[in-house]
Amino acid sequence: MGLNNRKIIIYTGTTILLIIIIATRCLDFFFFFNEDNRRYTIGTFSGIGYYRGSICKFNYKVGDSIYIVDTRFGLHDKDLKNLRLVVKYSNKWVEHSELLLEVVPKWVLAPPKDGWKQFPPDINWKGAELDTAYMQKLNLRIP
Repeated sequence: MGLNNRKIIIYTGTTILLIIIIATRCLDFFFFFNEDNRRYTIGTFSGIGYYRGSICKFNYKVGDSIYIVDTRFGLHDKDLKNLRLVVKYSNKWVEHSELLLEVVPKWVLAPPKDGWKQFPPDINWKGAELDTAYMQKLNLRIP
């Protein structure tokens, strides 16, 4: 009888855990990062931390507040001191963010005040503060 109860507890616990994982993913997809709440901004490298390996930390600013997002992978071949990456964050919960491995060009100086509503490279960084002199030097088209 004890073995049967143990199986029931394990199956119930596993089922509850799966439901929690699925609910969390659905909240991300349908609420926090849906088309209306998704924003993009620029994250700048702020340091490296160590916890079971190295963690690269990036700061991003929304309004007057600075938030931190981190990643463990994909940056081993980059110049970290000058690295700026695109950060996806939720307009409903600004601390809920994801670091995208899309490098921000040097000629993009600052994001729009409220962030981009679309993925910035897809709209040619429209709305950003640009370094037009640097762009002309590189013969880039100014959006």
